[in-house]
Amino acid sequence: MARIGGQQENAIGYPGVSVVTCTNRPSRMENVIRNYLRQRYQPKELIIILNNNSMNRKEWQLRVGKHSGIKVFQLDENVSLGECYNFAVEHTVFDYVAKFDDDDYYAPNFLTGEMAAFDYTYADIVGKSARFIYFQDLSILAYHEAYPQFSYVSYVIGATMIVRKEVFRHLRFRDITVGEDTEFQKDCLAAGRKIFSVDKYNYVTIRHHSSDPHTYPLGDYEYLSYCIRCWKTRDFITPVTR
Repeated sequence: MARIGGQQENAIGYPGVSVVTCTNRPSRMENVIRNYLRQRYQPKELIIILNNNSMNRKEWQLRVGKHSGIKVFQLDENVSLGECYNFAVEHTVFDYVAKFDDDDYYAPNFLTGEMAAFDYTYADIVGKSARFIYFQDLSILAYHEAYPQFSYVSYVIGATMIVRKEVFRHLRFRDITVGEDTEFQKDCLAAGRKIFSVDKYNYVTIRHHSSDPHTYPLGDYEYLSYCIRCWKTRDFITPVTR
C-alpha cells in the first residue's frame, strides 16, 4: 500500500491498540465500557483511570470483571489529567495508544479506520480534525472541519488521537488538566513528529444536556455558528457510521 509522501510498504499483521480513558464521572461508566467493547479491531485492551476520590473502583472492577483486557486504576483527584494519561500509557502493553473521552461516541470501526492510516502515512499521531458534533438539547447533528480530511495537519481532536507508543519514550503529556492533548501535539510537532487527519466518520463529539455536569467554553448556538452543516435528528449514529 502506498504511503502518502512516498515509498511503498506493506502492513504486516495487526498491531495491538491500548485504549486509555480518564474519567471523574461515575455516570460515564456504561459509555466508557460500551465504546470499547463496540470496537471490532483486535487485539485491543482498555486502561481506565478514575480521577475522583469519591468514585468506587471496586464497582467498576466488578462491572468489567467478565471482560478480559480491561484494567481499572484510581489516582487522587489532585493528579492532573496529563499525569493521569502518562500513568495510563505506562500501564499499556500494545504499540499504539488510543485516547477515548468518557462522554463521546465511537462507532464499531473507529479503531479500524484510524489504524489503517498508519499503513499509508508516515504519521506518529493519527486522528480527526473534521468531525460530527451532536447537540443533545437541540437534537442537532452538525459537521465541523478544522482542517481537511486525509492530510497532514498541526492538530487533531484530542479524543480521537492514536499515538505510536514509541513517541512516549521521548515525550509525555504535560502536568496540566486543561489542554493537555493540545500541548502534547504541539510538543510532538516541535520534535519533528507528524500528525495525520483521517476521515470524519465513526466518531461523534456529544454536547450533553445543559443539566449535565460538564463545563463547555462555548454555548450551543455559538458552537453551531462554527459548523459547516447541520441536521435536525434524534439519530446521530446512522449518518456517521461507516
